[in-house]
Amino acid sequence: MTLQWERLLPEFLGKAGGFLAGILVSWFLLFRRRLNAIQRLQSGDSDDFVFQVHYLSPDDTNDSAAVDGPSAGEVETSASQVAEQMPQRWVLLFRNMAPKTTLNDLYDNIAVREAVEKAANDCTLADPILNTEGTLGFELVNDAMGHIAGLFAVTSIPREPWLFAMTCEDRTVVRKKCVRCFLIRPDDLRRFADWKWCRQCVSVEKPWHWFRIVALHRIAIAWLDEEKQQLLEALQDRSAAMPLVDKQVRHDRIRSLSLGVYRDDQPIGAPCRIDWSKRIVDLERLGLKLEST
Repeated sequence: MTLQWERLLPEFLGKAGGFLAGILVSWFLLFRRRLNAIQRLQSGDSDDFVFQVHYLSPDDTNDSAAVDGPSAGEVETSASQVAEQMPQRWVLLFRNMAPKTTLNDLYDNIAVREAVEKAANDCTLADPILNTEGTLGFELVNDAMGHIAGLFAVTSIPREPWLFAMTCEDRTVVRKKCVRCFLIRPDDLRRFADWKWCRQCVSVEKPWHWFRIVALHRIAIAWLDEEKQQLLEALQDRSAAMPLVDKQVRHDRIRSLSLGVYRDDQPIGAPCRIDWSKRIVDLERLGLKLEST
């Protein structure tokens, strides 16, 4: 038997070339995927879901040094008078309350994932809440609420009412773009509706946290509008309406739920007071003219 070199050599070279080409293509695709992952990380794009609890901690920083006047014998009296005249100041704290998850892990339905991505991309600092109207939006919010409620179902901390809102803050003011699910007590959120109070009475832990005060203010305004709408709808008979069936039923973007959440944390470092006069240009550039509200 003789070898047919005229056939063997081309077949060998062809198979070897195909094998090497497959290796090169696989390496290129893997390398490209790695580059895309690094680029997404550096650009701040993410499909993470972060659950954050917000609460106000008393700001006990002494302001008497900024007050002119008292003599040595009047220091104690003047300090007490100043304390009585000044409004109570607070430090805004927000903490991650659960391990972060991802869009794919939280929603197994590809249509829902696409709806979340679109709603998140449409958010701005003026309206940071995801637009979750309709039956699909109702399910979208319910799944996120059910996730966090399930994680805290066995906690020993006494339960109390919390407000839940799915947000995505403006990419121009945050480093990382992802869906952030806010939880805040109703009494605290109601305070944030007063922009004058926000400017004068709320400090933060880091200077760049000023945008979170603005976001909570905008959420508070939306929540009060929803409460007014609820009062109007209470005059109508909708006892037979079902959110999953009746498409005419309005779905609130800010929902209530009962959770046992630890909220006795302390600020990290000295509270930082925001000089809002330096933020006027930033706010106006984002379409927010809050100084006059």
